[in-house]
Amino acid sequence: MTDLGTLALDLAAAVALVAAWLCLVHTRIAALVSTYAVQSAAIAVAAGLVAYLYQAPDIYVLAGMVVALNVVVLPWYLTTVLRSLGVTRMVNMYASVRTSALAGLGLLLLAAAVVGPVAPYAAVASAGLLPISTAILLIGFFLLISRRKAIVQVIGLLVMNNGIFLAGIALTYGTGFVVELGLAANLLVLAIVARIFLNRMKDTFDTVDADALRSLEG
Repeated sequence: MTDLGTLALDLAAAVALVAAWLCLVHTRIAALVSTYAVQSAAIAVAAGLVAYLYQAPDIYVLAGMVVALNVVVLPWYLTTVLRSLGVTRMVNMYASVRTSALAGLGLLLLAAAVVGPVAPYAAVASAGLLPISTAILLIGFFLLISRRKAIVQVIGLLVMNNGIFLAGIALTYGTGFVVELGLAANLLVLAIVARIFLNRMKDTFDTVDADALRSLEG
C-alpha cells in the first residue's frame, strides 16, 4: 500500500468516525439523516480505496451498493418518513447533547485502548481501521439507547451497521460478499418495518417516542 493510499484511507475512515460522533450532537433529525448519508459516503470511499489498493474487485460492488443504498435510498426514505410524520427535533432524550458528546469521546478512547493494541497483530495491513470501526459501532449503539424517538433509534442501528461494514472490508478484503449482500437486503426490510412501526405508533399514540410502548404494559 502506498503512503498516499494509506493517507486517503485513513482520512476516509476519520470522516466516517467524525460523522458518527456528530450524530450524537444533533438535535434536528433531518441533520442527523444528512450526517448519516455523509458517513455512508465516507465508508463507500474507504471501500473503494481498499478495493483499489488490494486488488479486490468484489469490494467495488460493495462500495457501489453502499452509495446506492446508504447514501441515496435510505436517507431519502428516512426523509420521506420524517415529512409524513411531521417530526423535526429530538426532545426528552435519555442523554443530553453534552453528555452524548462526552460519551462519544469516551467510547472512542475505549475502542482505541481495547482494540488498538490488538490491530497490529492482525494478518492484514488495513486492520488499523479496526479501532475506528469499533468506535463507530459503539457510538451507533449509544445513539440507539440514548434517544427516545424510534426513527432515531433506527438511524443508530444504521450507524452501527456502517461500523460493522468498515470492519468487514478492513479485515476480509471483500470475503463474504454474499453475507454483505444479504445484510443490505436486511436493511431494506428494516426500513420498511421501521416505517410500519412508526406509522402504527403515530396512529395509536399520536407520538413517535419509544417510551409510548410502555403504555402497553400491564
